[in-house]
Amino acid sequence: MPDMERPTIGPRFILKPDWDEMPQPSRVMSGLLKLLGIGFLGSVIAWQIFSALSEAAGYENILESELEQWSAIEQLILIVLIAPLLEETIYRLPLQRRFHPTLISISLLAGALFFTTVGSAIFWLVLFSAVAVGMIALKPELRETVQTQWSANPRIPIYSITLIFGLIHIVNFEVNWSIFAVLMAPLVVSPQIWLGLMFTIARVRYGWWAGLALHATHNGLIWSISSLAG
Repeated sequence: MPDMERPTIGPRFILKPDWDEMPQPSRVMSGLLKLLGIGFLGSVIAWQIFSALSEAAGYENILESELEQWSAIEQLILIVLIAPLLEETIYRLPLQRRFHPTLISISLLAGALFFTTVGSAIFWLVLFSAVAVGMIALKPELRETVQTQWSANPRIPIYSITLIFGLIHIVNFEVNWSIFAVLMAPLVVSPQIWLGLMFTIARVRYGWWAGLALHATHNGLIWSISSLAG
């Protein structure tokens, strides 16, 4: 493979996502450290740029106040272990070259169980979607058709899942909803969208465990800095 076509963890992936794995996985540590630095710096810059805008749009961050009900050990377990495990399962488990309807079903089921109210309309909608996607595995022709589109258009699943991952973090805010607040939502969660891209790069290039490790390390870094600052 020519040098210019080798997979990278740089800006090219963000502008033109692909499903290529790193040919030298032994360098995973240096790659993850690079993504950790880029992700941290980018999220801080995005927060500094849009924090005033989020306040003007009626967003108030309530995450820290909600975490205060937990002890330091409980916060550490939640932020560094449970949250990354659930989020990487829900959002990035299926992100690989091969289309696996079973993995998507697992992701949807996890999302339904942990992020919706059991028995609610959204719960049943997500549950139905999980079953519908899982049924694709029983239809070889349909699965092959979806596989062709999945492989040829990585932007669609990668951008869609990254945007959803970012927007779901609006739950970290108390919002005075208005048209302006709705329009500003992607900018308010732009740090999370940026981080989602970094976790996705790790997942695609090095594997799901690498994305999980990067996510957990980033959360641990942020929690540590926040704890020291407090």
